[in-house]
Amino acid sequence: MTLAKGRKRFMSRKSNPVTSIIVPARNEEACLSSCLESLIAQTGIDFEIIVVDDASTDRTVEIASSFVSRELMTVEATGKGTTYSRAEHHRNMINGTAVSRALPAPEAPHGEDARSSTVHVGADALVRPDIYVISAPPLPGSWTGKNNAMTAGAKIAKGNWLLFTDADTVHKPGSLARAVAEAEQHGAALLSYSPEQEVHGFWEKAVMPVIFAELAKTYPPAKVNDPASPIAAANGQYLLISREAYDAVGGHTQIASNLLEDVAMARLVKSSGRKIFFRYGGDAVRTRMYRSFAQMREGWTKNLALLFKDPVRMAAHYLIESFVLLGVVSGVIQIALLGPPNVPSQSVVLPHYPISDRYFPLLKWWLGGVLFLFVYLLSRSIWRVMKAHFPPRLSVTSMLGPPVFAYLLLRSRHFCKRGLVDWKERAYVYSAEEIEGLKKPHVRAI
Repeated sequence: MTLAKGRKRFMSRKSNPVTSIIVPARNEEACLSSCLESLIAQTGIDFEIIVVDDASTDRTVEIASSFVSRELMTVEATGKGTTYSRAEHHRNMINGTAVSRALPAPEAPHGEDARSSTVHVGADALVRPDIYVISAPPLPGSWTGKNNAMTAGAKIAKGNWLLFTDADTVHKPGSLARAVAEAEQHGAALLSYSPEQEVHGFWEKAVMPVIFAELAKTYPPAKVNDPASPIAAANGQYLLISREAYDAVGGHTQIASNLLEDVAMARLVKSSGRKIFFRYGGDAVRTRMYRSFAQMREGWTKNLALLFKDPVRMAAHYLIESFVLLGVVSGVIQIALLGPPNVPSQSVVLPHYPISDRYFPLLKWWLGGVLFLFVYLLSRSIWRVMKAHFPPRLSVTSMLGPPVFAYLLLRSRHFCKRGLVDWKERAYVYSAEEIEGLKKPHVRAI
């Protein structure tokens, strides 16, 4: 990781920030701007933002750098803080890597250390955040790109709290200050929110509620937050951890090769005797994880076999539900459009189709059975949607999600068994022993 000449001058401040926000980014031009806009608008707490470029080939670095330039122009316009020329800014970016802007920070309260206190929480924000854009170092052979990028960001972070958040998130006003206060209120060394999930395409609406309902069932927050329970979980889209805990458990270095780094980090922290706190955080952050079926397939192929203890058995369960749904749909089509086969009189639903009176009781039972199964499947879908915190209007659409979820489970299991996972244009290869090592948490989690 290269640091631009003069970095110390630009990173200097009178007190350390309460929180360092670390955003690993690889080819995130579609969403990074919205994420950073929401982060720099946070109030009520002193913080810095560190964007770590993970060898992006799109406009990710350009977009991140524009926020640094924007803040530089603010400094120049007000005449406050440390400024440097546009030429120097451009040179720093080309030389790659660390650029920032600083405005004067408020004095720390008398007798208080900003690294060990959240006295800024609830106060008016008096300073814009420092923003840094750095490049992750070359990827070591046994590391995942995201773990490498987050480690790079953590190395230069100065905050007492580290917030690791994905580039596809959007943070609600004041959420950072509230999150730090909530972590301290619960005495948690790690706090994680499961964001509100934005779904737009048909397959997102059908599949995502099914998956998140199963996640909520497998990793119930009440168990995750119970120190006596072995179950641990976190969502890497919003993971807040104290600097003390992060260093004590060895940071991402201890889980360098783990594709499920959020759950692995939660397990490290909980097994160290520290408290973790996990909940649905739609009041704090939202995200759109995938923007196409191909992205969704790749992402869940990477995760599902590691998230669930027995993906094959779970897939079988959802396939059975899918066949029941298929039977219901077939029955409705047969009765409503074709009428019962080989019946001589008049159809109940469509008068021009014949049906005999002696077949009418049988037809009533058939209609009753189809209606019962439809209501049963719809009620299951409504339960899943509510459990996963999706809007109720998706209940009917998500009835079509189980067969796709089953497909993704089996696909994930297949690639996991082969020891080959593709993610973000990188191929990760694992031996059978390494795969078993990644799955070991399930022994305690389930």
